[in-house]
Amino acid sequence: MTVLASPLVGVSNDALVLLRRAAPKRPLFQPFEKGLPPELAARDLQLFRAFHQRFERLARVVPTLSLERLLEAIISEHDYDLAALAQWDGRRRYANMRKLARLARSYEELRGPDIEGFVRFVREQEAVGARELEAVAEEEDGDAVRLLTIHSAKGLEFKVVVVADAGRDRAAPSPDEILCLPDGRFGFRVADPATGERRGAFEYDAVREAEREEEKAERLRLYYVAMTRAIDRLIVSGAIDPEKRADAETPIGWVLDRLEARELDEAEHGTVELLRDGASLLVRLDRYRPEPLSALAPEALGSEGQLELFAGEDVPLLPPPAPRLPDLSSVPEPPLHHVRSLSYSALALFGRCSYRYYAERVVGMRPSDGRGSIPGQSGLAATEIGDAVHVLLEHGVGAGDVRDPVLARYPAATEEDLVRIAELVRAWQGSPLALRLAQLERPRPELAFAFEHDGVLLHGRLDVYAESDGRALVVDYKTNRLEELTPEEALEDDYALQRLVYALAAFRAGAEEVEVVYVFLERPEEPVARTFVRAETGGLEADLSAAIAAIQEGRFVPTPSELACSGCPALDVVCAGPRLPGRARATAQA
Repeated sequence: MTVLASPLVGVSNDALVLLRRAAPKRPLFQPFEKGLPPELAARDLQLFRAFHQRFERLARVVPTLSLERLLEAIISEHDYDLAALAQWDGRRRYANMRKLARLARSYEELRGPDIEGFVRFVREQEAVGARELEAVAEEEDGDAVRLLTIHSAKGLEFKVVVVADAGRDRAAPSPDEILCLPDGRFGFRVADPATGERRGAFEYDAVREAEREEEKAERLRLYYVAMTRAIDRLIVSGAIDPEKRADAETPIGWVLDRLEARELDEAEHGTVELLRDGASLLVRLDRYRPEPLSALAPEALGSEGQLELFAGEDVPLLPPPAPRLPDLSSVPEPPLHHVRSLSYSALALFGRCSYRYYAERVVGMRPSDGRGSIPGQSGLAATEIGDAVHVLLEHGVGAGDVRDPVLARYPAATEEDLVRIAELVRAWQGSPLALRLAQLERPRPELAFAFEHDGVLLHGRLDVYAESDGRALVVDYKTNRLEELTPEEALEDDYALQRLVYALAAFRAGAEEVEVVYVFLERPEEPVARTFVRAETGGLEADLSAAIAAIQEGRFVPTPSELACSGCPALDVVCAGPRLPGRARATAQA
């Protein structure tokens, strides 16, 4: 899948789905042998066939190519190098491909041209955390000086390599209290009951010595890697004390020991040429020479040999005052709330009470009961009944078949809940508006929408959406109990922003006229409709901009009401709600 989706082949996601469907329980390559899916697009079919031809051609020449040449052939046959170089980090990608080829060459020198073994080796290295570092993006022969660690230089070659600071080696870590080797040997240190001295138990000393030998072998391996990167010239630079045993373990000490450079014992300074097996090695010595005290200028010394720090009378005792730097500009305070995404329900909540919006959408306080149910009472909450009705209507479930799907979604539903849900479903399915929708072409239930306005993403869902001849119909059915209110009274101004967002979403989709209809399922024969035309778009966008600007302004003022305070998480915690001072006076003035 990775190969087919990558620039090596570049087929679409739809093609990958069709390929998997063609071989649901078989290996993914079998459709190439049995026959590709007929539903494939022409471009994907061409890409699949071209990949199959290349694969067969490369498979035939595998016995004649080395692993390195095989990788290069795969890259060039599929133009993968060009695809990688076209990326913004193409040079780094291309360098990584070349490094993989060099790694394959090194593997083949040790294990032979085993493709499966090489792939397994790379995966095993990754599994144990020994992943190769990113390759350098420049060519090895580039006209530049680069500083590299030994690890990052693996697989690269340069005409001149300098191994700097080779006279320093990291000190071995102190032995642990408990040591264990991969072969099962272990040991630990315990305190002697009589003296308190810590002594090794079991095979502690042998295990510690084995660990030291492993660390020494690993250091030698790294030295070898560093010193074999050079093509023409290798320079190893460092300072050591030949009399110190620890310095013999450093890279330069190790080199001098392997060379058995006895000629250096007689030389004091300068360059010494060593001839070893036909190779010429130049060793430049610069032995330590303590500087005698007499080298100091006599005029710099006082009468008793003390160095004069200040001479003459013109030397100021204190430095001049530092210049005053300009004051740093103050960092502006970030906005209290910067909204980037809004649903129409969030807009409606801000319109009802901006303080409750702040409590729920900014601070993150949850309503008194997240489900909207009444504590101590059984059955479903009003929000859950509305959710069940919406799901049933979305899937076209009849009023007589609501029991099983509702109980599967809400096991706590009572018989009374099931009866009410069935009545609401039946009321909608027999309503004039439902019959009108049935006559339209492809009405779409639960249609998600999203559009951007003033840098804010507006999103939500339409209960039902239908469009014909540039005229859109948006239906929103409500499961609220009306009690003694009429549908117009129940709506009032609470859904003005919702209507506005619905209309703009339809206009953004290309509609020229939008009819937004609310229908309360308790009285489906009394829908409340409002029609918008495209000429009103400017005014609708201005109203939406004002609503968004009010939120971005960050002024969250409580406006208590029976609807706004019901279930508010801030009520009686940080807000007095209806008992706020001045609310009675504001109500009387209104």
